Amino acid sequence: MKDLMKRIPVIVLAASFSLLVGSTAAAVDLLQWYPTKLTNGLLEPAQARDWQFNQNDIFRVCSFRLEVAGGLKVETGPAELGVGHCSDGAVFAVVVPSEKGALTRGSASAPESIAHIWLRFHPSEINHLFPPDTVSGGTNAAALAKMSTIAGAKFRASYHAGMNAMIPEPKDMTVDVDTKSGVRRFFMVDTQAGKAEYVTAFEKQAVRFGGTGNTPKIVSTQPSNGATGVDPTLTEITVTFDQDMDKGFSWTGGGPEYPTSPQGAKAQWRDKRTCVLPVELQSGHHYRVGINSPSYRNFRSTAGQSVAPSSISFTTR
Repeated sequence: MKDLMKRIPVIVLAASFSLLVGSTAAAVDLLQWYPTKLTNGLLEPAQARDWQFNQNDIFRVCSFRLEVAGGLKVETGPAELGVGHCSDGAVFAVVVPSEKGALTRGSASAPESIAHIWLRFHPSEINHLFPPDTVSGGTNAAALAKMSTIAGAKFRASYHAGMNAMIPEPKDMTVDVDTKSGVRRFFMVDTQAGKAEYVTAFEKQAVRFGGTGNTPKIVSTQPSNGATGVDPTLTEITVTFDQDMDKGFSWTGGGPEYPTSPQGAKAQWRDKRTCVLPVELQSGHHYRVGINSPSYRNFRSTAGQSVAPSSISFTTR
């Protein structure tokens, strides 16, 4: 309690709670659910922890509120809560508002509507974020699927060691909000100093759900996959899809099989369906270029559906 009172002037982590008449929902103490003896952070990639997230890690909160003095305020009504955990306790949480949620930040003129919230924190802090009297059990299978997608996307596009979790110091926290407008709002919070640093680099990396849209398919590539005798003076590799695509891309690969690009040249979209990778090729060489991969899936349609990982392999004459 003494430690919590020290935090209040700096950062407010609280949720209001009310019971409907006749409700039998029991409060859930998440620190007991995910106990920890860890008192420091694990910040080296070699210390990163494998984590789990399953049906038993889904809960409900009546409301959620997080505020850093003057810089950041996140509020929701009732919401689904998912908790990822490792042997050292809880390492992340996903909050998906059931009704409403608003993000207010210091430089913004108006609140933004929240699609979902990703929180990365020290395992000992979970009850400060989600006090027991605000949490009840939940078994929403649809929420599990959605939160698993969110978790996978965040680990591929954030400060982690691949798909393993690094654990911050108790004073540090990541507050990562995807807004309904499609913009990602990423904050690095220091609860001790009462600061929320906004990181603009993540704005275009929001998690998107494709709904009923069809998975985009590759119509053609240049060179074609498996081609031999390719002219080594070729200056670009292209891929064309069967539908309009988003602006991102993931040309993947490495080592001697992955072609170099001319200095200063960058991949770009020629139009809404064809992406171009500038290259410098050598004679008598085998090349392989990936289009998406299990970890990088930024080739995706405007509806948010990622292209299944594939590749173009060819040999120059």
